[in-house]
Amino acid sequence: MSDAPDSVPNQANQPPISDAYDASKLGKLEGLEAVRKKPGMYIGGTDERALHHCVSEVLDNSVDEHLAGHCSKIEVAIHVDGSISIRDNGRGIPVDIHPQYGIPGVEMVLTTLHSGGKYGQGGYKFSGGTHGVGAKCVNAVSEWFEVEVSRNSQVHHMKFERGKTMKKLEVIGKARGTGTLITFKPDAEIFKETTVFQSSRISQRLRELAFLNSGLEILFTDERPAEPKPERYYYKDGVEEFVKQLNQGKTALHPKPVSIRKETKVKTDEKEAEVHVEVVLQYNDTYNDQVLCYTNTIHNPDGGTHLSGFRSALTRAINQFSKANNLLKDKDPQITGDDVREGLAAVISIKHSDPKFESQTKVKLLSPEVESIVGSVCYEGLMLYFETNPPVAKRIVDKALNAARAREAARKARETVRKGALSGGGLPGKLADCSERDPALGELYIVEGDSAGGSAKQGRDRRFQAILPLRGKLINTEKARLDKVLSNEEIRTLITAVGTGIGEGDEAVGGFNADKARYHKVIIMTDADVDGSHIRTLLLTFLYRQMKGLIERGYVYIAQPPLYKIKRKKREQYVDNDEQLNRILLELGSEDVVLARLADSHVFAPAQVDKIVENLAALEKLGAGVTRYGASLAEYLDAQDPATQALPRYVARIREGNKETHQFLFDEHARSKFLTQHGLNADLTEQNENGISSTAPFPPDKKPTGPIKRVTIHEIYESTEMAKLLKAIAATGLDTARFAASEAPRFTITENAGQKSENRIELRSPLEIVTTIRANGRKGLSIQRYKGLGEMNPKQLFETTMDPEKRRLLKVNIADAAKADALFTLLMGDEVPPRRQFIEDNALNVQYLDV
Repeated sequence: MSDAPDSVPNQANQPPISDAYDASKLGKLEGLEAVRKKPGMYIGGTDERALHHCVSEVLDNSVDEHLAGHCSKIEVAIHVDGSISIRDNGRGIPVDIHPQYGIPGVEMVLTTLHSGGKYGQGGYKFSGGTHGVGAKCVNAVSEWFEVEVSRNSQVHHMKFERGKTMKKLEVIGKARGTGTLITFKPDAEIFKETTVFQSSRISQRLRELAFLNSGLEILFTDERPAEPKPERYYYKDGVEEFVKQLNQGKTALHPKPVSIRKETKVKTDEKEAEVHVEVVLQYNDTYNDQVLCYTNTIHNPDGGTHLSGFRSALTRAINQFSKANNLLKDKDPQITGDDVREGLAAVISIKHSDPKFESQTKVKLLSPEVESIVGSVCYEGLMLYFETNPPVAKRIVDKALNAARAREAARKARETVRKGALSGGGLPGKLADCSERDPALGELYIVEGDSAGGSAKQGRDRRFQAILPLRGKLINTEKARLDKVLSNEEIRTLITAVGTGIGEGDEAVGGFNADKARYHKVIIMTDADVDGSHIRTLLLTFLYRQMKGLIERGYVYIAQPPLYKIKRKKREQYVDNDEQLNRILLELGSEDVVLARLADSHVFAPAQVDKIVENLAALEKLGAGVTRYGASLAEYLDAQDPATQALPRYVARIREGNKETHQFLFDEHARSKFLTQHGLNADLTEQNENGISSTAPFPPDKKPTGPIKRVTIHEIYESTEMAKLLKAIAATGLDTARFAASEAPRFTITENAGQKSENRIELRSPLEIVTTIRANGRKGLSIQRYKGLGEMNPKQLFETTMDPEKRRLLKVNIADAAKADALFTLLMGDEVPPRRQFIEDNALNVQYLDV
């Protein structure tokens, strides 16, 4: 017998006691930590789409102020350091202490989930925000987040880092008006794919908001280019102008769009909701439809109940009018929903006091009562319009009838293509297929011409890479109906190879089904010349119009052959873009050089030189945020805090006559003190988009006698990133206390050190180091502009453009269907004048032109 205590025998499937599942294994995420741990639940992911969704979340709060009648202007700016600012002249987020929670209102709405003014307390009648998680989620996924609120004649300021309060709410000055300014920088720890905002994506959303909110002025500036070009969006006629823009470059069947508006009330969940419906539509002579849906100005790309209500009403109204006026013959096919939408451009905008969405990203409206409301409003409005405008109604019916006839012809053509794929071996002979049968692993390269196709076939990895060479140029699917498109041999070959079918309709008769895709990477690989660009555009037009699901699933890519081939001595290298070329110039310039500090003859190690050059180049790039206001970058850097390397947050620009001076202000308190010193809180000051100025109209009895002094204060959003770079440079041993050029040399760079041809250059400022290194990198360098795939042999083609380890692919997405539709129509449609105008407007932006 053992003296050990009684114990239960350990069974094979019973975990040890230490691994038992008890309350100690349960956790709780406090505050905004949940958002950082699971960002996909709140902002839909961590990719580029989610990054831009953050902008929408903040922007929508400003638009809600406009919907409530308190905001007429919104300003958006992308800064050089990658941060973004959104300012409105609304009421300003409340800053008083909340009676129940004991913290300022602005802190509550930016740090506490499910808090805000959109839960029926009377703050907003219509609002895009319904869950109370928008702005605080952006705060949580931002490296830093700042808010300024102008309210009660005071400017209030708070600062956060990764959702945590770093500076409590404080008053930093006097305010002449009201409004909110939010600035944030996305956190690279969350957005690992990219933290770079796409200017085109944001500008399109801003334009869209201006269309949907007539009377709202929106200003947008991307400060990253060397010469920023501010854009202004303001549309008096709102949605009507939106629809006209959708039809730009197309021939409208009726010059004035059909506008239907109605306000109604409905009971939802035992309470009354207010619903405003606005639908504007206009037909054109193309074969594609475009219907955009919005709820409280939020785009719903997946539609929802408002879209289904509109579609059923449109089909019913057109069929009803055609029957009532005997416009259909017995032999004519039945007009379906697809037929009545051919050539339709429409915007459905509803405002709902209590909308229900599918998710936080609001891609689909679920409110069930909206379907019947929109359906009845649209049916009544359309029937009234048709009865009062019979000639237009007849043109619309004729178009729908022609679409029905073409649909029958296309169905037969699709059936022919489908049968061809199922018989006689199925796949086209020119397709060099891969051995991999899992679509998720397979890649299809669509290659321009048999010559490049031959090189691609020889150079590819046969296990997972298939090659389909296309001869000549495809039919322009923008100008042709589907039945004619399907008669094109190259198109039929492509359809068969991809395996999904095309267009809308039943899969049994060849309709599109993305699940049938034989490859999950369809890669367009064409030359970087005029013909290659044309073929690529024709292919994208076809895929966008007939296989849109492939693009929506992220299956379509464009191969990115290298842009340059550089040679220096024995080194040969392909370069993808100008940014990479600049990096290589710095790398080459750093080779065989010795950087020394003259004060103590200290020689920097090669690894240190590389770090110094890399960080100085980044500092130089961010310096555009300072120099655009006329200040000296060296003087700004010299204004740093010696202990922390922190940099001034503001630059004051003082102009008096022809004289201009600058003063750097460290923080909000320094700015407030400066304003007081210059008397800029008096009646003679005005706040405008250019800063705070003393050039407002003067009363007759107070007109100045001397030169007028004008003062503007600009915020340097890049100061945080620049301070980080200063610390990194200082860590290498380089003195960063003085950037202004000194009288005596401070550094030397010796090129070709130890050789007979060595060259010693004296430098008086740290900023001269990167300039000298870059110039050295160009010596003896041959840069060849690279154009065609045919210039490479099979091995080179694989290494540069097809090798998964080295290649660069550009994923094709539909970030903005309206813009994509307009661009395809512009470039590939029948209207020549708009295309000519586009070429004239953009000709000077072309860096390389192949003629």
